[in-house]
Amino acid sequence: MIAVKRLQSLIWVILVALGALGAYMVSLKVATERNDLMKVRAQIARAKADIRYLETEFSARASMRQLENWNQHDFMYATPTAQQYLGGEQALAHLDGVQPNGPDYVAPPVMVAMVETPADLPSAPQKAPESPAATQIRSDIAVIREAHAADNIEKLPKPAPRTPVQQAKADADVSRPNPIARKAERMAMLDAKLLDDSTLGDLTAKAAREKRKEAR
Repeated sequence: MIAVKRLQSLIWVILVALGALGAYMVSLKVATERNDLMKVRAQIARAKADIRYLETEFSARASMRQLENWNQHDFMYATPTAQQYLGGEQALAHLDGVQPNGPDYVAPPVMVAMVETPADLPSAPQKAPESPAATQIRSDIAVIREAHAADNIEKLPKPAPRTPVQQAKADADVSRPNPIARKAERMAMLDAKLLDDSTLGDLTAKAAREKRKEAR
């Protein structure tokens, strides 16, 4: 019995080895067939390229007369001559360029029509509306100046009545300045200094702020 069991295990080992060997042989066969198939596909691609080349060659040879006609009238190609070959790299570096075979082509000018709409025309600059607050401030300042000048004139001392002799002397002395006129001129200069452009600007800004507060 022991010998039979050992023989059975040996048979199983041999069968497994034969199966693995058979699978390996099959994989080798498949790889060989795949390589052959790739070679056939490459041969088919080369054959198709050769067929396209031959078809192009046949069509070109069939239309040789038409090509020669195009070359004579349009392309103006010619076979290379000995003068077209350069002696080396220095000659290639000193090559200015290839001259055209025919006359230079100049593109015709293109005229473009342009329509101007009213929206495209430049509009005249519009004057910004003047703030009513600045006008009101200027009018108030003018009223204040007039009232102040009137008060100053009323406060000035009235001159005493002169005698005919004093009046004649005053008329004769023309170079003597008038004190009333000088005082009025000084008051006008003082008002001009107090109410200059910066003061008007401050008043305008304050009026604008008050107007914004009232609007809120």
